[in-house]
Amino acid sequence: MAQKHPRSRRTRKQSTDDGEDAFIASILDFSNWAKGNQQLLTVAGVVAAILVAGGLYYNSYRSQLTDQATEQLETIYQSVAIDDIEGAKVDLATFLDRFGGTPYEAEARLVLGELYLESGEPQQAMAVLEPLGSSPRAAIELQGAGLLAAAYEQEERWQEAEETYLGIADRSELDFQIRDALAAAARIRADHLDNPEGAVELYEEVLAQLEENAPQRGEFEMRIQEIRSSQSS
Repeated sequence: MAQKHPRSRRTRKQSTDDGEDAFIASILDFSNWAKGNQQLLTVAGVVAAILVAGGLYYNSYRSQLTDQATEQLETIYQSVAIDDIEGAKVDLATFLDRFGGTPYEAEARLVLGELYLESGEPQQAMAVLEPLGSSPRAAIELQGAGLLAAAYEQEERWQEAEETYLGIADRSELDFQIRDALAAAARIRADHLDNPEGAVELYEEVLAQLEENAPQRGEFEMRIQEIRSSQSS
C-alpha cells in the first residue's frame, strides 16, 4: 500500500493551523474594535431595542384601531337603520378622518357616498368616492365606481360617467356587472353624447353576452331598434 508522504501531512496540518490562527485573529480584532467602540455598540443596541418595541407597539395600536373602527361602524349602521341619515353622514365623515387607512375605510366611503347620492349631493359624493372608485380593482372598489358614475351623471358630467362605466366593464369579472355597466355607457352615448352608433355597439356587446332565450334580450333589441329608427327618420 502506498504511504502518504510526510510533507503532505505537514502541509494539511499547516493549512489547518493557518485557518485557526486566522479565525482567532479575527475574533481578537473584533474584540479590540468592540473595546474601542463600546459607545457605538451601546447606541446600536438601544436603537435596535427601540425599533423592536416600536414595531410591537404599532402592531398593537393598529389592532386596537381596527377594533374601534368595527364598533364605530356598527353604531353608524344603526343610525342608518333608524333613518338618521344626517347623523350618519356626519358620523361617517368623522369616521374617515379617524379611521382612514383601516380595512373599513372603503366600506365607510361606499356607504357615505351612497347617502350623499340619495340626498342629492353629488359633489360631496364624488369627493368621497373618487379615492375608492377612480381606478377600481377589488369588488368594493367596483361598487364605488358604480356610485361614482352615478354621481357624475347627477352632475351631468357625461363623458366622465361613460368612462367610469366602461372602466367597470373592463375590470369586472361578474357578468351582470359588466352588462349593467355597458348598458349604462350605451344609454349615455345615445342620450347625452350624440353617439348613437357607439351606443348600438355597446348594446350589441351586451346581447352577445346573453343567452338566446334570455328575457333581457328584448329590452336591448328594442333600444337598438329605437336608435336606428331615429337615425333613419
